[in-house]
Amino acid sequence: MKAMEAIGRVGERSPATERFSRAPWTDFARTHVGALCGAFFFILLPLLGPFLIVEYLFGIYHPHPITVDGTYFPDGGFLFDLHVLWKAGHNIATGHAPYPFVYPAPAAIFMVPFGALPWKVAVVAFALVLIGAAILTLRILGVRDWRCYAVALGALPGTSAVTLGAFSWLLALCAAAAWRYRDRRIVVALAIASAVVSKLFLWPLVIWLVATRRFRTATTTVVLGIVLVFGCWAMIGFDGMLDYPHHLGNVAGLEQARSYSPLALMRSVGMSSATARAALFLLTVVAIAAIIVVARRPDGDRRAFVWSVGAALLLSPIVWVHYLVLLYVVIALYRPRLSIAWMIPLLYWFLPGQDSHRSTAAILSAYAITALAFGATWYRRRGPATAPALSPR
Repeated sequence: MKAMEAIGRVGERSPATERFSRAPWTDFARTHVGALCGAFFFILLPLLGPFLIVEYLFGIYHPHPITVDGTYFPDGGFLFDLHVLWKAGHNIATGHAPYPFVYPAPAAIFMVPFGALPWKVAVVAFALVLIGAAILTLRILGVRDWRCYAVALGALPGTSAVTLGAFSWLLALCAAAAWRYRDRRIVVALAIASAVVSKLFLWPLVIWLVATRRFRTATTTVVLGIVLVFGCWAMIGFDGMLDYPHHLGNVAGLEQARSYSPLALMRSVGMSSATARAALFLLTVVAIAAIIVVARRPDGDRRAFVWSVGAALLLSPIVWVHYLVLLYVVIALYRPRLSIAWMIPLLYWFLPGQDSHRSTAAILSAYAITALAFGATWYRRRGPATAPALSPR
């Protein structure tokens, strides 16, 4: 009997044996690799944009100058949009005409306070405004997980919006405010009208209002948009107003084939300009119909809003990578805490940059990443229902 007990004890693991069998080095590696990955994704990447701006301000970072459409940019692609925007605001602040200018008059008027500042001071001020807009965008959509803020700012769209000095985070804030306060007519109208008169491609948000039977809000939005456009142009003596459509068409003709838009994709595979535009028109009709149909189904308000954001990106003749910060508005509506959907846009770093170089593979890669992020956002495991979208206060 004692022999049998001894044999049984031989088969048992002592505490020391148990510790060795767990291979402590694997726990050590797992812990430290996780910490390194967390530091990279949630600290280093989000700080990349501000770090580059600080280097630039102190003369450490020296971008290569370029010339685009006859205009000399001393800092190349770095702060490219801000150079254009600041110059327009500076011209108005100093009593000169802002045009030719790629944006409508409301954008030029918005930039006057920044244009009145010295260039480097304006760089700091505008960067802070953009980062603040990014934080506020997620905040008003109910996101409280700090890691979500970090990856949104650390992905290529979020970082490049800051290092280019683009409006994209402000547009995302307008879209988020339109959803968050969707039953407050004036707030929604002001948010959407401000976005559309600054960047025309967000016009499908008006279709969302119509599809969800917010007819008074849609009418107010259109009227307010018209008032903003003509009022701001009147402030600068209607300078450049008549020539603006022609100028915008010239800019689009030069740049749209290098972006990530469906039009750029069609041109990259050899489709003629006329055929590509006809296809884009048909796509527009289908997108509008889809928004209206989705609005009639369960959870139609939120789904129609998401489809309108997607349609804005899909139908724009020009889509740069920084436009894709709007994707985080969609993710925040469904995933208020960190999930794989928040991490997938980090894959945009594998793209060649803002310029697709007319590469079909690059454009399709951007679409694949976007589709993957949308899929991860909408995927639901069987189980308890998740919390509904935010209702207006």
